Amino acid sequence: MWLVVVDTMQIQPYIFGSNRLRENAGASYLVDTATRDWAFDAVKKAVPGKTNIGPENKLIEDSQDNVRKDAPRIENGLDAEVWYAGGGNFVVLFKDEEQVKLFNHKLSRRALQEAPGLQLVIAQEEMDWDNDVLRDKLDEVLRMLAMQKRNHAWSAPLLGLSVTLSCRSTGLPATGMVEGIRGEPDYPASDEIRAKVDVATPQGTPKSLADQRLQEVIGLKAGYRYPADFDDLGATEGEYSHIAIVHADGNGMGQRIREIGNQYATKDKNRAFVLKLREFSIDVEEAARRALKTLLDKLVKRINDKDKVIVHQLSQKTSIRIKLAKKDNEYYLPFRPIVFGGDDITFVCDGRLGLSLATAYLREFEKETDGLGKEGGRLTACAGVAIVKSHYPFARAYELTTDLTKSAKSYRSDTIVGSCLDWHFALSGLSGSIEEIRNREYKVGERCLTLRPVTLDTNPDEGEHAWPVVWKGIEAFQKKEWVERRNKIKALRDALREGPAAVEHFITAFNENAPLPSVLPKMKSWPSTGWQGNYCGYFDAIELADWFIPLEREAGH
Repeated sequence: MWLVVVDTMQIQPYIFGSNRLRENAGASYLVDTATRDWAFDAVKKAVPGKTNIGPENKLIEDSQDNVRKDAPRIENGLDAEVWYAGGGNFVVLFKDEEQVKLFNHKLSRRALQEAPGLQLVIAQEEMDWDNDVLRDKLDEVLRMLAMQKRNHAWSAPLLGLSVTLSCRSTGLPATGMVEGIRGEPDYPASDEIRAKVDVATPQGTPKSLADQRLQEVIGLKAGYRYPADFDDLGATEGEYSHIAIVHADGNGMGQRIREIGNQYATKDKNRAFVLKLREFSIDVEEAARRALKTLLDKLVKRINDKDKVIVHQLSQKTSIRIKLAKKDNEYYLPFRPIVFGGDDITFVCDGRLGLSLATAYLREFEKETDGLGKEGGRLTACAGVAIVKSHYPFARAYELTTDLTKSAKSYRSDTIVGSCLDWHFALSGLSGSIEEIRNREYKVGERCLTLRPVTLDTNPDEGEHAWPVVWKGIEAFQKKEWVERRNKIKALRDALREGPAAVEHFITAFNENAPLPSVLPKMKSWPSTGWQGNYCGYFDAIELADWFIPLEREAGH
C-alpha cells in the first residue's frame, strides 16, 4: 500500500505575481482545480477498480460509526481511497506502486498542459496498513515534501530565439495576445498568463470558470457579479483609488493536527486517524466557507438596493460613499475572494471596507468553528490588512499583507486566546519592512503612535491593544464636530506626533478646553494628553476616520 500527498510550490508568486485581478483569480482557480478535480480524475484514470470517489468527484460518505463490511475503505477492498482534497493539498492511498506512477504521470501531464507555471510536488511512501502507524508515515511523507521543495532543481529553459515579445505580466516570452479589459488594448502574454485569463474570462457562458467556482462555494445574489479588475472594486474617479488586501490564517492549525495525530498514534488506530483527520479538515473547510458566505451576505445587505451605493453618513454634509460599477445590467461587488478553501483566506475589496470585512470575517470564523478547537473550544485566526493604491504592485502589497498577518500572530500569546489583526494604510508607496516603516513613521522617540497589532476583542491584560478601542475612536472622530473641521483633525494629528505637551496646547487652542474622547476608561491621561505610558490612544482612529465604512454588525459592536 502507498500513501501519496500532492502539494504546490511557489504558490504565492504564481497567484499574486500579476497586477491584473482576473489573472490572480484565474491562477487561484487553477491551483484549486489541479489539487481537487484534476487529482480526482487522475485517480480514476490510474485505478481501473473501486475507489471512494462518487459522482461529481464527491467522496462516498464514511464515518466512525460506519461498521459495514463493505464500507468504502482501502482495507475493505478498494484499489484507491482519497483521504482528503482541499486547501491546495491532496492525500490518497493506493494499493500498488504502478497505480502511484500512473497517477503521478496523469496529474503532472495535465498540470503542465493546462496550467503552465504551476509547480506540483508529489511525495509517496510505502506502508503496511496492519503493521505501520499511519500518523508516522504521514509525518514522513510531509518531511519528504518539504525536502523536495528545499532541494528543487530550478531549470534554465531556453526562453526565446531571435526576436521575441515579452509577456506584460511575467516577462516570459509571449506566445499570444489576450484581450484587454476596460478599454485596455490587447496585450502579449505567456502560456501561463493565457491559461489564467482563459479560466477567468467567460468563454461562451455568462460567467467564467473562476466566477462559477466562487458562486458554487459561497453563492451570489442575482444582479451582482464579482469584479475582474481592481478598478471595479469601487474606486471613485478623481477621489479614491485604494484597495485592501486581506489575508487571514488560522491559529495553531499545525498544533491541532498534531494533537489529533497523538490520539491515534498506534497501528490499530489507522482507520480512526483517517476518519478523524478527514472529518476535521472538511469541518474547517466548511466552517470557513460558511463564514465567507455570511460575510458576503452582510456586505450585500449593506448596499442601498435602490441606488447601488454603500453610504456611511458622517454628518448632514459629509459621507463616505462607494458607488458600485455596472456591466450588462449587473453591479460589481466591491469585494472578491482570491484564495479560499481551507483555514486561510485572501480577498481584495475597496480600501474603505478592508478592516470592517476583516474583523467581521474573523468573528464569523470563530463562531463557525465552535467545537473544532482544543477541548471543544473554537478555532481562531489572525488577519493582516494592507490598504494601498489600486495600481500598486500587487505582489509587494500581498507580501506586506502576509507580514502583517505574521505580526498579528507574533503578538498573540498564551494569555490571548482570541483572534488578532494588524493593518497598514499606505497613502503613497511602501519602503522597507513593516517594522522599518513603523520605526520610521510611527515613533516619537521611544513612544509608539500606533496601538497595532490588536486583539479582535478586548484583551484583559493589555486592554488598549484591542480593536474595540480603535473602533470607538473612529466612531468619535467621525462625528460632525470633527469631520466638518478638517484643520482641527490635522492639528490634533500633528500635535500627537509632537507629544503630550503639544496635545495639551491643542486642547486649549482648538478644542475649547474640552478633553479628547474617552475611548478606554483605564487610560485616564489619554483625554488630556493623548498619551499614557508609551502608547498614543488616537492616532490609529484619526488615520482611519476619513476612510472606514463599518458593516451593520460592526456599527453596533
